[in-house]
Amino acid sequence: MRGWIHADGDRSLALRTGGGYRARLHALVQEEVGLADLLSLNDVSKSYTAITGEVVEAIRGVSFDLHEREVLTLVGPSGCGKSTILRLIAGVEKPSSGSIERRAAGGKFVVGYIFQDSSLMRWRTVYGNIKLPMEILGKKGAEAKISELVKLINLEGFENAYPIELSGGMQRRVAVARALVHDPSVLLMDEPFTGVDEITKEILQTELNFVIRSLKMTGVLVTHDIDEAVYLGDRILVLSAHPGRIVEEISVDLPEIREPVIKTEERFTRYTKEIREKLNLLHPLRLSRRPANAPA
Repeated sequence: MRGWIHADGDRSLALRTGGGYRARLHALVQEEVGLADLLSLNDVSKSYTAITGEVVEAIRGVSFDLHEREVLTLVGPSGCGKSTILRLIAGVEKPSSGSIERRAAGGKFVVGYIFQDSSLMRWRTVYGNIKLPMEILGKKGAEAKISELVKLINLEGFENAYPIELSGGMQRRVAVARALVHDPSVLLMDEPFTGVDEITKEILQTELNFVIRSLKMTGVLVTHDIDEAVYLGDRILVLSAHPGRIVEEISVDLPEIREPVIKTEERFTRYTKEIREKLNLLHPLRLSRRPANAPA
């Protein structure tokens, strides 16, 4: 967990929700370094009413704390309510039951949001797209902040380009910069690299990790990519199928700054294997019966 937990052997894998060891250790570390929980979901459930009148339960009884300067990743099958949790955190939607506590410096909790597509305004330049949140919030100092992010996210020389002139990877970089320009309390990431080729995706993941750590950001990442969940995350919450419930919490004990080579190491694959095994237990793969005329 971002250097907060240094456990011997496989003990870090045994830190589970409700575990006394984990809870006591977290409290001690938070007190020692002066960090705090920015967010708490308390027994949160969310239901929707379908056009047919049927009530559909998206998530049920979800509870967790989001610790300052950590990246929390949510993993689970499609339709389990991961994106719903992001919208609830952002305040775009309200829970059907339960409560959400938001805490931030100055009492103002502001989110940055990276969507599944870049969602750039085609009539605005790179600079103009990044600046948009500052304009909406009426914040000053955009020039200095944008200049800092352009350098940090490798966008130098493209400030005056339009989205149509950029590759998919460059568009995602602009989306990241836009989500960070207003210094949000929490960065919300909803499958930010969906549809990007694997080579570019790995580069973007590495850059995003570096940016988050450099800026000491707090983030929540939704992903279907198990490798991505471990590569970017400090803690991983595994959700069941809808209604989504947290069925497992895994603390990731890896260096803050990560490079792709770590994905080949046993300490990394240990986490991905555990997540895959858990998901397979929840949702076993059922193959159709072999056709009678199929070759042996």
